[in-house]
Amino acid sequence: MASTTVRLPGVLRPAIGGVREVSVNGTTVREAVEDLCRQHPTLTVRLFDEDGHLRRHVLCVHNGATTRLDDELALADGDELAILPAVSGG
Repeated sequence: MASTTVRLPGVLRPAIGGVREVSVNGTTVREAVEDLCRQHPTLTVRLFDEDGHLRRHVLCVHNGATTRLDDELALADGDELAILPAVSGG
């Protein structure tokens, strides 16, 4: 199982104890994000809707490229994920 670093922006850091990044395990992006939510359950409602889908306004970036949780993209040791809530308004 790959060890992946997940980085979160300031708005989500209180849910992970105020740190900038955490280490998670998983063989896919989805598994890594699920492990993140297991470690920090308060993130679940911020990232996922009631049907278990990643919220529309949440962006997942794998090694600098935007990805989707359902792509089943395989992770390797040392990969990096960033979870970013999109900013919108009008």
